[in-house]
This record gives sequence, C-alpha cells and structure tokens, in this order.
Amino acid sequence: MTPRHILNTLSAILRSDNPQTVHLYGPPGCGKTALCSQVAKATRLQAIIIALPTCEAVDLRGMPQIVNGRTSWASPLPRDGEGVLVLDEVSSAAPDVQVAAHHLAWREVGSDMCLPPGWRVVMTGNRAQDRTVYRSMSGPLRNRVTLIEVEPSPDDWRVWAMANGIKPDVTGFIKWRPNLLTCKEIPQEGAFPSPRAWAQASTLLSLSGLSAAEEKELMAGTVGTGEATEFCAYLRLCRELPDILKIVANQDTAEVPTSPSVLYALVTSLSMHTRSTGESAMLYVSRMPAEMGLLYVRDIRDYYDLKTDQHIRKWIGQHKSMFKDDDA
Repeated sequence: MTPRHILNTLSAILRSDNPQTVHLYGPPGCGKTALCSQVAKATRLQAIIIALPTCEAVDLRGMPQIVNGRTSWASPLPRDGEGVLVLDEVSSAAPDVQVAAHHLAWREVGSDMCLPPGWRVVMTGNRAQDRTVYRSMSGPLRNRVTLIEVEPSPDDWRVWAMANGIKPDVTGFIKWRPNLLTCKEIPQEGAFPSPRAWAQASTLLSLSGLSAAEEKELMAGTVGTGEATEFCAYLRLCRELPDILKIVANQDTAEVPTSPSVLYALVTSLSMHTRSTGESAMLYVSRMPAEMGLLYVRDIRDYYDLKTDQHIRKWIGQHKSMFKDDDA
C-alpha cells in the first residue's frame, strides 16, 4: 500500500471505536514511523514512539514491586487519556521484547499490560530481505495484527517533499528518475537510496564551500555511488538553469529548454516559486510539452487558486482529457 493510501486507511482505523493493531512493514527509510506521527497529528492524538531494539521486556511491562503483599508492575506505559503507541522496529527487537509487544498488541482485557481504551497500537518493522537486524515475528503475533506493507511511491514522496522543504533539485530529479527513489535490493554494504536518504541529501546540498568532487562523495555516501553519479550530473544541469525570477518576468519570450531532465528541474523550481509567492508561471509553462503543464498544475493546486488564473483555466480547457482521472 502506498503512503497516501496508508494515511487514509490508518486514520480510519485510529478513529474507529474498536481500533485494530496495525503492523506497518517495509524497506528501511520508507517513512513508516513518519507515517504514524503524521496520522496521529491528523487525528489529534498524542503519539508515543518506543524504539524496541533499545528496550528490554521490563521497559514495556515495568519493574515488579510488592503492593499489599501482592506483585504489581510499575509500568511506564500510559494509564489514562488517549493516543497512539508506536512500537517501532519490532522486527529488530529481542525475542522477549517481542513477547511483551505481543501482549500490548493483543490488548487482552484484564491483563496487567492492557492499555486504556483510548490508546491505539501501531507497530513498524523491516522485512527479512532488508539486511537489517531481523527476527521474524511469531505466528501468533502476526495473527493478532493487521499487516500492511509500505510501498514507497515516487509521486507520494514528491508531494511530501515539496511540502516539507526538500530542495527542488532533489524533487525534480526523483520525478525524472522515479526508479531511483529506492533500490530493488539493499546492498551488503555502503549507502543506498531511500526516501529518508534523499531527504538527507537535500540537507547536505545546503553546505557551502564544497568542491564538485567533495559534493559527489557526500552524495555517494548518502544515496549510493551509481545514484550519486546520475544526481550530480543532473545538478550540473540545474545550476545552469535561467534565473527563475527572470523567467517569470518574461514568460512569453524566455527560452524554453528541450532536455527532459532540465524541464523537470525547471518546472519543479517554478512550482516552488508559485507555492511560496503566489505568482503564476503558467504562461511560460504552457509553452512546454503538455506533461510539464500537468505536473505544474498538480504541484501548485493545493497552494494556489487555479480558478482565478486565466492562463491556467485556458490550459486546463485545452487539455481536459489529461484530467479525466484526476481531482484537479
């Protein structure tokens, strides 16, 4: 299931009067924990994230103590209110910690590990093929949760990236080369691409004083050697683009590139300009191939009133068939 659909599905589960425990699993860096936090915020629920690989079973159940002659457990878990308890990286947890997580996930009524009714449980983890510290979840535990595999989506990630300050150079590159968002098989050693890695690459692009060779080494150490080679070649093109402000000021005469990679970089930068300033670049974009216009409209539609822009209205009218299965 892609992140966009997971957000909808998980939100519905968390709002339910009888919420089920969900286990999100998928490759490293695909945003499993971030999805949990995003859904908790959207549903106005407090989120507590517990990294299970750093825990012992007692960290979930609590220390035993004698109260009125009987054993009681001083549990650190919530005892009132409501929220989302995220048991993170359960597939990397020690067996006894997984057993403790099992009792929380099953929500056994009367158990000394039963959470208050207002609390929901979401678990996350990786897969056996992901070259992580991996311990298979037991059959009984898997049978007590709803399993949802997270499938990274370049389009979903790009929407997230543009709303979260990821540099246009990175989002444009992933739009042009969507198969490089993740890798099919995680290498035995060295860096590899993932949504998390590309977000880190965006941060590194803010560093100043680096030579091209040094920047390329940083990218290779973040997203992998092959991916860094392509990305740095793309960066060289992006850095030769015309000034965005000059393009917007001269939309009917500014030169339109022909290279697909340059077009993706340029449209992404123009989209970010429109989203941040409210200034349309549709007159210029309409001179590009139609798929670039569609990309621009989709990128800005949640941040700009399309109906007030005569150039956008005209362009959409001329390309209605492209929006057949679209909400725009």
